[in-house]
Amino acid sequence: MKKIVLAICAVMFSLTSFAQVGKTTVSGHFDYLLDSPNNCGIGANIGYEFTENWRGVAQFDYYFNKDHMSMWNPNVNVEYLFRIPNSQFIVYPLAGLNVMGWSYDEGSDSKLGLNIGCGMEYPLNPNLSFKVEYCYKTQYDGHSTLNVGLVFPF
Repeated sequence: MKKIVLAICAVMFSLTSFAQVGKTTVSGHFDYLLDSPNNCGIGANIGYEFTENWRGVAQFDYYFNKDHMSMWNPNVNVEYLFRIPNSQFIVYPLAGLNVMGWSYDEGSDSKLGLNIGCGMEYPLNPNLSFKVEYCYKTQYDGHSTLNVGLVFPF
């Protein structure tokens, strides 16, 4: 398991090393896990647009301690950006890898899984966008997340 987490961290750091080539975004968001007792959390991500339509995103989410259990979730995703003509909306499907880990009084557990989802961004001004994102995670019989947050492009 340590090798999997180390590999995901290496991918996250490699995404940020190309920041001089294209547009980079940083995001903070509120997480809601739709089908779990540990359902509220916070997260942050960094994204890099490789081309006008492709973006790589490294994300980390933490779900708050509830009933002596907390959850953490690093993700690496690829998004295809659809820029809606004559509008400022960006809509995107996403796919990627994640590790979902649980910490509880008796120990901890984690599993590698896949992400599939979609999202939407709407610029509020040139330096700030609003985003909403849905993601389905395959491990532990599947979990769905809903993220709402702000994106800061630079």
